[in-house]
Amino acid sequence: MDSPRRARADGLLGADLLARLDRWVAELRADDAAARRARERWLLTQAEESSTFAGVLVDLAEHGTPVVVDGPGGRRHRGTIAAVARDFCALRTAAGREVLLAYAGIAAVRARSGTAATGDRALALTATLDEALATLAEERPRVLVVTHAGGEGIAGELRTVGRDVVTVRVDGRPPAPVFVAIAAIAEISLVG
Repeated sequence: MDSPRRARADGLLGADLLARLDRWVAELRADDAAARRARERWLLTQAEESSTFAGVLVDLAEHGTPVVVDGPGGRRHRGTIAAVARDFCALRTAAGREVLLAYAGIAAVRARSGTAATGDRALALTATLDEALATLAEERPRVLVVTHAGGEGIAGELRTVGRDVVTVRVDGRPPAPVFVAIAAIAEISLVG
């Protein structure tokens, strides 16, 4: 049943003209929706084409997306990204352990959900791995240092950080210092 307004419009404009206007408005709405979808696709493509590895990590961190990080020697870490810096990121594992991962030591990061990460984000934290390690060394934490060469890693107390070297005192009799080039570090896990 037609409304009284529709009946008046039919009488004034004619049913044919009113039908054409209805089709025209519907076409405009469809065209607007298609243009909006095309613009959204274009913006997403632009964001993806300007993405950086650190930007992807920022997206994943902000969403709290669970990730799997593949490192040297088949090492894998599962957790969420807690911080993203200039040349490393911090991962918090499900067990609550923190791992600093140098970008050069990361083979791949897999999101464990369908979260979109365009990676066109800027960093808020501009610290470098050597700066973060120097800060950590003040507390002398127990660490596991893994280099790009892989292997079991070097476990001990983080003692000092120089311009390009880290000193770890390993357990033993007597405790002995091990010197690791910062450029060789793939990851450092805080173990104690």
